[in-house]
Amino acid sequence: MKNLILLFTFFIFSQASAQVVSTKNWTLIHERTASWCPYCGTWGWDMKEQILNKFANENSVFMAVHYSGDLLNPVAEKFGENFVGVGQPLFYVDGFNIGVNSGNISTKISETQAEIDFKKDVSTIAGLGLNAVYDATEKSINVRAKVEFFEDVTGGDYYLGLYLLEDVQNQQASRTGIQTHKNVLRNSFLPNVFDNSIITGPVKLGTTFEMFGDLEGLTAPIEKYKVVGIIWTKVNGKYIFFNANIINSIGTSAIDDQKVASFDFTSYQAESGNIIINMANAPSDGLVQITDLTGKIISTASVNSATNGRLNIAANYAPGVHIITLTSGKNIVSKKISLF
Repeated sequence: MKNLILLFTFFIFSQASAQVVSTKNWTLIHERTASWCPYCGTWGWDMKEQILNKFANENSVFMAVHYSGDLLNPVAEKFGENFVGVGQPLFYVDGFNIGVNSGNISTKISETQAEIDFKKDVSTIAGLGLNAVYDATEKSINVRAKVEFFEDVTGGDYYLGLYLLEDVQNQQASRTGIQTHKNVLRNSFLPNVFDNSIITGPVKLGTTFEMFGDLEGLTAPIEKYKVVGIIWTKVNGKYIFFNANIINSIGTSAIDDQKVASFDFTSYQAESGNIIINMANAPSDGLVQITDLTGKIISTASVNSATNGRLNIAANYAPGVHIITLTSGKNIVSKKISLF
């Protein structure tokens, strides 16, 4: 007897994207810090300020990741689990601890500048474009991200993270009074902190993927927020930095027209082996297509053939991950499913 296999992650795609994909190689700099940490308020604070000032006009992203204390949150906690370290403050460049201490700040700033400069001359394998809009009524930010591959890639696992940064007013050990903690990692726009899969396996030059996510109930002024997108790979269970982008100033307007599609679906593999697709608000002109991860079409069905919004698709499937795509006009909703 086969167990029901439920959808484990999702994509929302649209052909009507306006994001401009960066063709640059970005550098990720993040600090392992805590508001109770004395050194984080002295030489660690100095290092952070130099990073923010010196690299403000570079293709770089800085995040303050509070692994402990009153600014800890679940997203920062996941970062702490992935980028292991002992003590604080620790500074990481593209995920590697660069060994900053009170006596070598100038040296480490120069080394980081050299890394940024080196990457300027290296061709970009995949880039990321971001669009973020703030809805004052809902107190929400809606983010759309587009990933494009500029070279053929023979293999690997690729993931996307979309994160909210905030300038937070809070105490800091070794500093007097309330301080502005800049670029604090606060939340994720996507269901998972890292594990939002883009693709596994070979990728062709020119292949693009899009995702969107939103966060509601935001309380700080919009100018306090930034949005960061990061492409990750995964090696031996650890997420490795690949490329990034950042939005430093978020636009404000209604976001109803930014949303990709009003329809959605759920899917699972029945005991018979058939794929069951339940569609909510399914478009009358819709088309459902099932492909494997190489892009080979396994099955195609019209939404018109559904009964009460339900499709039962029978075909011969090789075990493994497949993609189910519901298309209507320019709107596309795609989801991954594991078949056995």
